[in-house]
Amino acid sequence: MAPGEEKEKRRAVPKFTSFKPPAPVTAEAETRPADSREAQKGKGDEKDVGSSSEKKHRHSSKRQRDEEGRETHGRERDRKFQPSSHSDRPPREVNILRDSHHKPAAAVSSSGGGSGSGSGNDLFFFDKRGDPLIAKYGGNDRYRVPEYHRFGGGRLLGSDGILSVHYAGSRQLFDIEEKRHHESKSVFRDKVAMARAANWKTKRITSAVPDPFRPTNDDYIEVEPPKKRHKGEGKDLWSLSKPDYRSIHGKAKAGQHSESEDESNDNLESEDESGPAEISAIKQRSIEINRHLKESPADINSWLELIKLQDGLFRENEGIADVRSADSVRALADLKLSLYEEALVHATSSSDREKVLDGLMREGAKIWSPKALAKRWDEVFKKETESFTLWRARLNFELGQVSTCTYEEIKKFITEKIRTLNKKLSNASNDDLHPLSSQLIYVFLRLTRFLHDTGYTELAVAAWQATLELNLFRPPNEQDFETALSSFADYWETEAPRIGEDGWKGGWKCFVESASIEDLPEGKSDIPFEVIQSRDVFKAWAAAELQGAQRARMPARTLDENTVDDPFKVVMFSDIRDLLIWIPDQAQQIARTKLLDAFLVFCRLPTTGLSRNDDEFSRSLQDPFIASRDVASEAAFNQRGGIRDEVVDQESKKNPQFRQQGANIALSQDVLFAGPNWFQYLSDWSSTDSLGFDDRIEPSWVLGALREIVRQHGSDELAEYYLALEWRNDSSKARRVAKSLLKESPTNTRLYNAYALTERGNQNVEMLEKVLSSATGRNLPGEQRLWNTWAWFHLESNQNQMALLRLCASVDDTIKAEQAGNISPITLLRTRTRLSSIQDYSLSSRDLPKAIQHAESLALFEYLAGDDPSGGIVSHSQSQGNITAAMSSIWTFCDELKSLSSASYYFECLLQTASRLLFYHATHGAYRPAYLRAELTKLVEAIPTNAIFLELLAWANQSTLFLLVNDPIRDIILRQTSDDIENDVARHLAMHRFAIRYEAARGVSAGATMMYPAKAAFEAALGINSPCGGELRGNVDLWVCYIRLLQHIYRSAVTTGLASTSSSKGKGSKDPESNPLVKNIKEVYYRAIAACPWSKRLYMEAFGEGMIKLMGSGELKGVVNTMVEKGLRVCVEMEGFFDKWAEERKR
Repeated sequence: MAPGEEKEKRRAVPKFTSFKPPAPVTAEAETRPADSREAQKGKGDEKDVGSSSEKKHRHSSKRQRDEEGRETHGRERDRKFQPSSHSDRPPREVNILRDSHHKPAAAVSSSGGGSGSGSGNDLFFFDKRGDPLIAKYGGNDRYRVPEYHRFGGGRLLGSDGILSVHYAGSRQLFDIEEKRHHESKSVFRDKVAMARAANWKTKRITSAVPDPFRPTNDDYIEVEPPKKRHKGEGKDLWSLSKPDYRSIHGKAKAGQHSESEDESNDNLESEDESGPAEISAIKQRSIEINRHLKESPADINSWLELIKLQDGLFRENEGIADVRSADSVRALADLKLSLYEEALVHATSSSDREKVLDGLMREGAKIWSPKALAKRWDEVFKKETESFTLWRARLNFELGQVSTCTYEEIKKFITEKIRTLNKKLSNASNDDLHPLSSQLIYVFLRLTRFLHDTGYTELAVAAWQATLELNLFRPPNEQDFETALSSFADYWETEAPRIGEDGWKGGWKCFVESASIEDLPEGKSDIPFEVIQSRDVFKAWAAAELQGAQRARMPARTLDENTVDDPFKVVMFSDIRDLLIWIPDQAQQIARTKLLDAFLVFCRLPTTGLSRNDDEFSRSLQDPFIASRDVASEAAFNQRGGIRDEVVDQESKKNPQFRQQGANIALSQDVLFAGPNWFQYLSDWSSTDSLGFDDRIEPSWVLGALREIVRQHGSDELAEYYLALEWRNDSSKARRVAKSLLKESPTNTRLYNAYALTERGNQNVEMLEKVLSSATGRNLPGEQRLWNTWAWFHLESNQNQMALLRLCASVDDTIKAEQAGNISPITLLRTRTRLSSIQDYSLSSRDLPKAIQHAESLALFEYLAGDDPSGGIVSHSQSQGNITAAMSSIWTFCDELKSLSSASYYFECLLQTASRLLFYHATHGAYRPAYLRAELTKLVEAIPTNAIFLELLAWANQSTLFLLVNDPIRDIILRQTSDDIENDVARHLAMHRFAIRYEAARGVSAGATMMYPAKAAFEAALGINSPCGGELRGNVDLWVCYIRLLQHIYRSAVTTGLASTSSSKGKGSKDPESNPLVKNIKEVYYRAIAACPWSKRLYMEAFGEGMIKLMGSGELKGVVNTMVEKGLRVCVEMEGFFDKWAEERKR
């Protein structure tokens, strides 16, 4: 190639302001070898530096010039990985700096040259303009700064530490590490150094392989290995000093291990253990697992633990904060993927392969394209046909594919699984009955929720009616599923009243036993459509569609009106035959509680906790696709996309958010029947419809079905749950319902207590006293909870002496109410001793409910009568008690309770009682905020996901949050959501829900600009780059709240005049299409549709009051057309409605 052509093809060098281009090269110089050009360039320095003979060395071969050029480039490229010392400079630079110390000042200044000399030293020059990129990147370009070292070996004047310099991107950061061993001290007298030296391994020192292409220099002795290694020479040992977040295994392919790699890892481990820097617990654990896997590679649990540690190693070494970039997420996922593939080779059992493949496909979803991911799922399903975990993961994947997700395909996929599980369960052994029944109930719940969410509510309700009667109200002689279906089909086609409907008298069981048909219900007429007067045809259609959905909540009969026009209203038995499940009699006892909790989840209600003993099934009920609606999160947003006024009032009054239906709370009577000043486990039906489109299950049918189930199979927990639900929705019916339940269970202590709590909620003090007085005189089992309720009532009424009297009377029948003001010290001592002894005896005998009740009584007693163990540090007024004594009593008992593996539920209930006592103390007089925050922090550390503890801690920190640099609440959220989501989706969902509520509440008082942290909280839950990896994207409630938040930000920006546009119409344009906030709203909306293409509620969000103004007519038509293409239920056909609406407008 001619020199001119080579010059034309050479890529131009970027021009920076601090970059001084070299002198132009002539044609003659262009033909000279590389060393000749270097010698000519440094001609002015040769007089001082010397060694000109080595610099004038030439290579006659063009191949040698190319090799040297590539080598020199490689050295320049690798300089950023080398330590700061003279040894990593090219020979010429080292000689310049070395000789400059021995030259006179004049010589140095002359060789250091001014800016006007073209032949001066190219290392130093005058920069008269500065580099504007410094402000952008936060520092100089360190690759243009000559290497140097600091005098003193890192020692600092006035400090015992050692200066450590490292880089974070382009920024140079300084840390002070602990002081090394003092150099003046004899090493033989240092016991620590000698102990470490005893563990050091002998290292073999070999001479470096000479590089024939590297130029030699007699005055320069290289003390480090060559920068560039040829193939087969191994890794560069200097690269080990770089921070590495990867596993010790790296990205080793499956089955490939070499002795050299093992030796290198051993050396690295020994250096880490014997070096002066301490190893973190995570890194130390990874080293231990690595050693174990070398000896036992078939230990899959160790592989999974090693993979889980990668998140901690990644954050520890790379400084990853709460937000990860897409590249970081892909890098971490790629690392985990390689480890999963290596573990898969050693997984032999089906359970091990299931665990590894589940994680492999989850991490692969972050890297592979949808097409490649679908192909991998097909390959996995061909081999793993029996894995339920992989089936559930495949279902979640199919639901999130907007291009292939349709109603018919998903319904077929789930019904095939139901058919398979029904066959397995009919022939299962006793050991397989419980896991198979749990799987069958979960699949049926997923199917019915899918039917409801796609708009086919009548079909979903009919499937639950049939399933409840088949499994809970079956005739005693029905044992075979196929035979039972034939008999049940005859009953269904009679259209007799079904469970939950008026006139139901036993259903199928009564039909078989009496061989007669119940009185058929009369035909019902539909609610007439309300004509919406609107000039916007899309608003009118949306209102008509909403009315159609409300009329389709329950399946219709053939005698009902308007069933011909809508064939989906009447549900025949052939429509539900393939959807039904059958639980054998052997599994009925345990499966019944799971079926009831699944029924409540279908109705978007929190569970009764009856299935809490099955941890895996309880976690499955909190799946993001079917989780109960979080009323607390939705309460922050009204139907127009703004913030509810009541939230602002609560913030100004410094009250926490008490409505917590759907939040992570341990179910107890305190929260089930809580008043307006404490956290509520249930909310009334009117408050659960806070997001516009009404997709609720018919409330009257839910209450009717629960009433019949309680009468036939009711337990104490289910009976009080039903009473609380009736009281929440119609408090006037509570007394009648409570009396009817007590008539059937006259010795049910929990029902008496629930009845008293409803009267307290209705402010009927006289009836409350009457119920408690009557119940405590019956000598019922477990009556201590009645005395606790009585004591709490007096305490909240500022009657502390009466509350103390009730506690004393609980262990001494001779004490009367007239002695309230005259309680002797002997009585107090006897009461304390009695409560403590019963508490300890109940705990030792494993009677946990009784132990918890007496622990609560003892805490209340210590609060009202205890001595202050802190010596009066925490003062209290007359309306308060001794909070330190009460909390000390609770923590002492909790230390003993934590040792029991089955006491987690009771442990959480007792801590909720402690939080209630703390809140009461802080709202009824003076208190120390630091003490309150410290106690609440201990509660959160004990159970981080409990919504009550988190809300109270946020409430206690309200006055100081804006003054703190580090928000303690955000730190807790970050710690709980930054690790792997594997097998703990429920915890992540609970924490992200609270994070959203917390950030939304903080942003209320500060305006729209402070709502961006709430937006970041949504992205942390729903973004693919979050630690969740998009696992929560199947939750429709989160998407709807996110869209409402963005609407609020836009409306606030328009109101304040901060909504800027980039339209061509000019700066003052008010066109919403050109507003970046509107574009962001639409972008998030379409992301939601892509993540949940099966949700009719999400599609109808486009026609809400806040969204419809931002959408064009073409976009709205596209939304409806997509609903039709996906097979979703559309009650009102749009084209026909448009024609009818146009005709009415002409009249």
